Amino acid sequence: MDIAVITREFSPLTRNGGIGTAMRHLCDTLARAAGHRLTVYYTGRPHARLWRFSRALRRCGMEFRPVIAPLGLLLRDPVRRSRAACAALRGTRHDCYLFHEFMADGWFFLRERRRGHPPCGIVTHGSALWVDEGNGRVAGRGARAALYAMERECCERADFLVSPSRYLLGWMRDRGWHLPERTAVIPNFASGWGCPPPRCRGGRGAPGELVFFGRLEERKGLRVFCEALHAVPVSLLAGRQVTFLGREGGYAPAQVAAWLAPLARKGLRLMFRTAMDADEARAYLCGGDRLAVMPSLRENSPCVVHECLESGIPFLASSSGGGPELARPEDRDAFVAPQAAALAARLGSILADGLPAPARPRHSPAELLHLWQTLLEEWRPRTGL
Repeated sequence: MDIAVITREFSPLTRNGGIGTAMRHLCDTLARAAGHRLTVYYTGRPHARLWRFSRALRRCGMEFRPVIAPLGLLLRDPVRRSRAACAALRGTRHDCYLFHEFMADGWFFLRERRRGHPPCGIVTHGSALWVDEGNGRVAGRGARAALYAMERECCERADFLVSPSRYLLGWMRDRGWHLPERTAVIPNFASGWGCPPPRCRGGRGAPGELVFFGRLEERKGLRVFCEALHAVPVSLLAGRQVTFLGREGGYAPAQVAAWLAPLARKGLRLMFRTAMDADEARAYLCGGDRLAVMPSLRENSPCVVHECLESGIPFLASSSGGGPELARPEDRDAFVAPQAAALAARLGSILADGLPAPARPRHSPAELLHLWQTLLEEWRPRTGL
């Protein structure tokens, strides 16, 4: 099939971000493993490497077409960006079009298309409303509230919808969204096809380093993590390092350091690594006796959890959202309630007794590819390829 993918994030142009990582791995797998023709329409930030990146992607069997405006103006106006994406797609005849709902890039296109147009699918990653609920700042009016409605309309107008978690489908339905009759749950790919993921080289002793793996924001459980550290016996933390591995969000490193200053004065070492891309962060976690901690208040199908599962990295993650769906049922003790007391108890136990055995992924890449192939086969043109 000839598939168009429209996305505002795409790794490694987007250095940190679950959407960019998931969309790149999806495209890579569909092109390399399944033999589909992929064209990526990129609505993200202008970048000096765009044209060089386009040539590199062509060597991987994918076309790359930026949909940009000077100084990144499209990023500031969802309506304008959606209109530009529609203009870029108008007149094209791909066999299938895939959008993500976040920021509603497909809004104009889905509204404008006529009956009999090739199928359009939405790959969910969490809408702006879902993100804002998690951060506790939902807009009641204005441009942000209008964006919520645009994203919902994209999902409702699509011919089919793919969610990486059952959790997010439930969230949409609980809010009255009228989703397409054809919906599927297919977790994201955690690696590019044919690229063996790095494997953790750590042992099973007590971790020398705790790593908060995620953006410095409320939704990722940053405050829960810091409160939990204060509740862990100081004797278990002294001499150890806590690393924050993720870009700045609602908080800056200086604010986090101020929260943990009393522990730092008692021997806890703090490190902030905010510039690593997804591959660098994963390699870092594989490099020693480190425990990854992801106590998010809200997650769809977190790439960070999937990456830890695939690489055998010991971790503690939030039991809320779709994270537990990624692990084998017998390994779900790696998930804990995103509350300071519960997290502190688990951290204290691991610091005293040693790292747990790594949890294992529920699905193999081959199984995920089969699910995608089965879905796409339903929409294959009868007179096409």
